[in-house]
Amino acid sequence: MTATEVGGVAVVSDEPTRAPFDAPGGKAVFWQQIRTLTLADGTTAFGCVHCDYTSANRNSIRPHLHRHNGKRRGAARTVKTAASSLSLADLIEKAEQIDALAADRDAWKARAREAEKKLRMLRNALGGAA
Repeated sequence: MTATEVGGVAVVSDEPTRAPFDAPGGKAVFWQQIRTLTLADGTTAFGCVHCDYTSANRNSIRPHLHRHNGKRRGAARTVKTAASSLSLADLIEKAEQIDALAADRDAWKARAREAEKKLRMLRNALGGAA
């Protein structure tokens, strides 16, 4: 969804915006999420493909696109949705599994630290040659 008008002037055409650089071989690169909007009065504006945000400067659209980045927000929503659909018994079981994983991790961490300590002692005994 892009803007249908900018400052009260209707949008006549909506096209991908050409990037200020070319691909290897001189092939033009187009930004699909930044749209070049030609207005009825002949002027040009730039818009976001996800909403009606527009600007006369194409470089101000790129930072705006972070608002539409679904990776961070989408992942959080998925976890909340998954947790909210579980019963209390399932949640308790998951919590117990997390506790068991944490205990297992701590045991392996202790073993790794002990192995590093023994390796350091061995290297010191050999004079750092190993």
